[in-house]
Amino acid sequence: MKLHNTQKIFFGLFAAALVISACAFPEKEDPFSRLPEEEIQTLEGEVFPFSVSVATRATHRLEKDEKLVAYLASDIVRLNDFVGRQVEIKGVWRTEKMREIFWVESIRLLDIGQNKTEELEEQLFSTKRFSFLYPTYWEHSLSPNGVVHFVEKSDSARRVFLTFSVEELTREDRSTDPNVLIANLAGTKKITTDELDRERQEVVLFSNEYDQKYRFVFTSQFEAFEKKKEFFQLLNSFVEGEEKVRQAEAAYQRRVAELESEKIKEEAMQEEGEKPVSSEPKEEKKESFLEKLFGDEQTESTEEEPLNEQENTSESDIEVEDEKTSQSEESPPSDTSEQTTPPQGEEGEAFTNLIDERAFSYESSYYQLRMKVPWGYWFRNFGPSEGAITRIGFSDQEFSDPAGAKFWLEIVRDDTPPTQASEKIQDGQMTITFPRSENSFYRFSGSVQFRDAMKSIQSTVEKF
Repeated sequence: MKLHNTQKIFFGLFAAALVISACAFPEKEDPFSRLPEEEIQTLEGEVFPFSVSVATRATHRLEKDEKLVAYLASDIVRLNDFVGRQVEIKGVWRTEKMREIFWVESIRLLDIGQNKTEELEEQLFSTKRFSFLYPTYWEHSLSPNGVVHFVEKSDSARRVFLTFSVEELTREDRSTDPNVLIANLAGTKKITTDELDRERQEVVLFSNEYDQKYRFVFTSQFEAFEKKKEFFQLLNSFVEGEEKVRQAEAAYQRRVAELESEKIKEEAMQEEGEKPVSSEPKEEKKESFLEKLFGDEQTESTEEEPLNEQENTSESDIEVEDEKTSQSEESPPSDTSEQTTPPQGEEGEAFTNLIDERAFSYESSYYQLRMKVPWGYWFRNFGPSEGAITRIGFSDQEFSDPAGAKFWLEIVRDDTPPTQASEKIQDGQMTITFPRSENSFYRFSGSVQFRDAMKSIQSTVEKF
């Protein structure tokens, strides 16, 4: 079949357009690629104080066989802790004032065994765009289809209980109403039960930085509270963005270096005849992943934070279901043997303070609310209601709707709010009001049987 000239021109232009389009589409970036790094090198030797008249940022030197190996500097490792010790260091060479300086990023003692002190309980999963922490007794593998599978190292059956993938946002995603806020990422959470009566949690977080989403699918037995807690800690350690990833990596390496330094201190104690650290009783409370690496500022929320569906995603408050409160009914929250002297209430009446080291810290920047909730209590923020800026329901058992709340905390609008705290009891119901601002106040209400819980929370409530 012959083509007319106009048809030839059309098909020629069409073919050219295909070629141009093919060249214009960028190659899809691997979501698991690492940050571009300088060449990491490994050196060994003994650390000495810096002793050169040239002014540089070097603080120490490394020698081997009485010969200089490198001048050292570090923003991560406290090199002074390792003076006089044989070490293996990893880092990069950089030129400063015509002199090569080795910047140390990690350090390991060569003259002390590896089992003298407690090792990190978590490890860092890090890519160019995001990172998160997960327990050291887990291990992962990346499948050809780009899905990360997590298993327990000790599980000979290699049963996958967590999968993680990075996916492109779809049109449906852009119209989806988020119902959780985790690590400052809005997303969705869905819980189902499979045919083996296992709980399946699917959490999808929408990126704030990139045109992508992060999907976690976690499967566990209902009573596997510790593993659920570890999963929530993983989610809350999630950070994205190259700069935040670098900070997370530096924080992790800093903690590793601190553990190496602790080995030196332990050795010194043993030489002085003191008990080794490992033989001393350990405190019951352990630092969380985030407390060890980032300090207190990122540990105020260790759970996912569901958004209120009545509010805009960018301005909504959050509520938290504390997995730690899933406890046995034989241990009611009011059984606190340490509380021998009950504190006094606002009206001078004693109450049993239920706040202890297990209490859950909650903070909402939107409502400028900070408080603690006793162990054994669930709570949900149901957002604004008539006359109230927001209202938070509490219960001594898990609940999902307002009907399940046993007592309430409301932030009430009022142009003439009370100037001091007061409480009233009528027909078995208690109301506690106390000041908040010039045009609002706090109000607890519920059965008088929850007075201790309400007064305990009230003692921690503050506006910031």
